[in-house]
Amino acid sequence: MGQGSRLASHRRPASRACAIALAVVVSTCILLSPVPVFAARLGGAYYVDDAEIEKVGVCEIESWSSFAANGDRISVFSPACVFNLGRPVELGTNLVNLRSDEEGDSLATLTAKTVPIPIVGSTGFGLAIAGAVVYDPQNRTGNGLIVNVPLSYDFSKELRVNVNFGAQYYNGGDPHGVFATAGAGVSWTFIPKWSVISEVFAFMGPGQTNPRFQSGV
Repeated sequence: MGQGSRLASHRRPASRACAIALAVVVSTCILLSPVPVFAARLGGAYYVDDAEIEKVGVCEIESWSSFAANGDRISVFSPACVFNLGRPVELGTNLVNLRSDEEGDSLATLTAKTVPIPIVGSTGFGLAIAGAVVYDPQNRTGNGLIVNVPLSYDFSKELRVNVNFGAQYYNGGDPHGVFATAGAGVSWTFIPKWSVISEVFAFMGPGQTNPRFQSGV
């Protein structure tokens, strides 16, 4: 998929007061192969995740779409709720419809995320563990697994830095196999409910071009 822009409706850590925030994301360098398509990974239009979930009983819906000049596109619909399973755990699904190289496809993922080390107060460090199982409804088979560890540090209520590392397994096409993943992002709330978010990330495996960048408001 070539260079494009995204119109996204999603939840971000710097604007938790909004149930759904509207953002326009300009992809500075987003060269998406089939692996990154399903690795937009645990739901949001941004790649780098944060070490935070909502309170038990809270549900949210995220949706976003990405379009490229060559006709490639991705559309994602992601509902999720937080349950008490001995500890707060966010369970959700991503329903993905995509078109790449003039071929359409659909994917569904089941996602889970918990926060063993939550951020306390307006500053501090947090750690989460997240994962997903990827299912191909057309072929009725599982074709991927994702594991991600988000780390977050809040310098203030307005400034957060996120670092991710993890891995994903993909067998739904070429290239396939196990890929290492990593990313870092910065979120700055310059006025209430408005943030600048920039990130760099990488997929480390055969046929991948790294690093990748994107930034948005």
